[in-house]
Amino acid sequence: MKTIIYIGNFSFPFGNASGKRVYANGQVLRTLGYKVLFIGVDNKVTQKSEIRDTEDEHDGFKYYNLPYPQNYIDWINYKNAYIKLITFIKQERLLDNLEFVILYGSPSLSLFNTKVHKFCKHNNIKVLTDCVDWLTTKTKNPIFNLIKWVDNTYQKAYVNNKVDGVIVISKYLEEYYKKFGKKTIIVPPLSPIEFKFAELGDNLDTMKVITYAGQPFRIGKRITDLNTLKDRIDKTIVLLIRAKEKGCEFIFNIYGFTKDEYLVAIPSQTDCIEKLGDSVFFHGLKSNEEVVKVILLSDFTILIRDINRDTAAGFPTKVSESISCGTPVITTKTSDLEKYIKEGYNGFFLDAKNEKNSISELVDIL
Repeated sequence: MKTIIYIGNFSFPFGNASGKRVYANGQVLRTLGYKVLFIGVDNKVTQKSEIRDTEDEHDGFKYYNLPYPQNYIDWINYKNAYIKLITFIKQERLLDNLEFVILYGSPSLSLFNTKVHKFCKHNNIKVLTDCVDWLTTKTKNPIFNLIKWVDNTYQKAYVNNKVDGVIVISKYLEEYYKKFGKKTIIVPPLSPIEFKFAELGDNLDTMKVITYAGQPFRIGKRITDLNTLKDRIDKTIVLLIRAKEKGCEFIFNIYGFTKDEYLVAIPSQTDCIEKLGDSVFFHGLKSNEEVVKVILLSDFTILIRDINRDTAAGFPTKVSESISCGTPVITTKTSDLEKYIKEGYNGFFLDAKNEKNSISELVDIL
């Protein structure tokens, strides 16, 4: 059986949205007759660990991990990750049956991807890349921002144009790579598991249940510029306050961070949280299984994003997961969402550029 190695910056199978994406893609590849091995990253793995020593299994897939970079030195030490990968391939005698290597971002500096590409080319192994975003790095450290910008641009604009094909998550990225003659295929976030829909009658209460699940900021860090948030949880809370003032009754469940963690990140919203009062509940970080159960029983999920390159290039896994659960999503027209959301059926769109219009639309929905 021909083998595919899927390697990159993900936590398989449910550690993050990236882990769920590659897991679902792996299921498709397995259906096509391939054996898929996953090599992600894990902060519990030490720099001294070899890849083969981290072997685990889930749903018939073997998966392994490289150490998650704990600091700048770990991140730029791409040679160490590359040596571990080549050692693993030779130890497991994979060369004879290795058909593809799929790069999902990079577990370290993107020069890692260049080294892998050269190795594969020398051994007649095809290389694909799974490109799911084109993010802007905005921290308080201008030097780090510059390094990340150079690395990200190098990976997206140079390395990805050297590989044999690009799996993209959005039309925006497809159009970009097609300009350079690359073979591309759009694969939106798929669900790796089958959801059991809630029975009719579970959500017939007049008090609507709205759920948000995510981690839009680094825990313990204050957000100095709210425009850097990809998920505008701050705008979501303001919209819900206005809806409540207009007589809407709802419960807003937030998963991924606590109330205290939120107010450390965005202290300017202290009064807003008080205004929502008993309409909002912060549940903190929970397992994916727990969150899915809540989504299944919710009337809506909500995801407000601004329209910019970051949100146009990516595709929110939160939306595909909500739709897979049979729960309509209230969101904005970013990425390719208009292709997958039928207004009033599996979702609703708010006007991302006009708060007054958004409030009116949200009130009508609730």
